[in-house]
Amino acid sequence: MSKKINSNEEEKSIRLVNEADVDSLPTSDGVFDAPQGALQKLLKKAEEIVSSVSPSWQVGNVDEKTLALKIPHDQPALGNLRRNFVDVLEFAEDQLEMNRVLAVFEKSRVKATEGFPRTLRYVGFRPYAINNHPASLPADKYFIMSYKV
Repeated sequence: MSKKINSNEEEKSIRLVNEADVDSLPTSDGVFDAPQGALQKLLKKAEEIVSSVSPSWQVGNVDEKTLALKIPHDQPALGNLRRNFVDVLEFAEDQLEMNRVLAVFEKSRVKATEGFPRTLRYVGFRPYAINNHPASLPADKYFIMSYKV
């Protein structure tokens, strides 16, 4: 069963994919225009690429053109993993055909001007407008940065 970033079942939520969940995805979730087998391979590949950056990251989609990465508040600078992170962005654009990648942090545990959010600014991520937060990621709980691919 998919994990959800927001536990409210009635709100549209981000699906988080892990290896056990890939086989149990519905035949069509309205996100990708691809046969089910191809969808499973893409989701599994996305998870592998994200795990190569950090196994503690979670990945999911907000809508058909927006990928979200839930990143722990204590994520250190990328260092040698910088290339892997670029691979995530390229995969989101080239294979998943996303228009945007969101970096999602628990608001109470992160400072927007320090640590990993500060690092993301150098790669082109910008703070996401509070009034544009998806319902599943309310602005009072999450700090979001956005990267337009």
